[in-house]
Amino acid sequence: MLNFALTVVLVVCSLMVHEWAHVFAVQFMGGKVEKVGFFPFGMMARVRRLERLHSWERYVIYAAGPAANFAVAFWAGITSHTSYVGVAWLDELAFYNLVLGVFNLTPVLPLDGGRILWQFLGNRVGILRANRYLKRLGIAVSYVFIFLGFVQVIFFPYNITLLCAGIFIRQKNKAISAELQAAFHLALDGKNSDERSRTLPVKTIHIPAETPIKHALERLAGDYFICYHIKKRLLREQTLINHIFKHGITGTVEDIFI
Repeated sequence: MLNFALTVVLVVCSLMVHEWAHVFAVQFMGGKVEKVGFFPFGMMARVRRLERLHSWERYVIYAAGPAANFAVAFWAGITSHTSYVGVAWLDELAFYNLVLGVFNLTPVLPLDGGRILWQFLGNRVGILRANRYLKRLGIAVSYVFIFLGFVQVIFFPYNITLLCAGIFIRQKNKAISAELQAAFHLALDGKNSDERSRTLPVKTIHIPAETPIKHALERLAGDYFICYHIKKRLLREQTLINHIFKHGITGTVEDIFI
């Protein structure tokens, strides 16, 4: 019973280190932490204004949690092996933090690795395309975790960690569409009403005149102003958005010039 209680304490401490690292990173970078909620196995923070931060600042925020876990794992491992008196629980602490850090770098939403990949792809292929790719990837990875979870249960009875991880990722990705759509609108709003008045770089994309307006919309990124090059004419993203508000997403980009 003591070993089980110690394991629970170490796991909860590892989760708390992870989440507090995110909280401190958000505050340090200029975001706003609205609410911090605690539950039996950790905590969850609700944050705002990330869309108004620089791209590299959001990368730092997303990576802060895993980085903190790796730092604790390194400290606990070194301390355990250099101490004159062996401290067994430090090895366990190092192990749990290492596993938690690696797991959260899995490139699927809502994990930190997925958020890093979402931002990276969103600036290269467009936010809406990145949303679609990440959702499909998340569902596929969840099935892999669930399969490995069943294998784990066969060889290590009562160990259902991988199975729970797969179910968690699967359930989150089934309900993640609304969150991704909200992130898309926040990114556009952050560009159009940036409190820091920073100038975003312009990214020019060459597209055919017959490109559907819907496909052009999918190319909008959070950290660039998109300028479409169409038959020696330029279409700015704000003009595209204004056209969509007035006429919808039917037709081609050529229709915007008519």
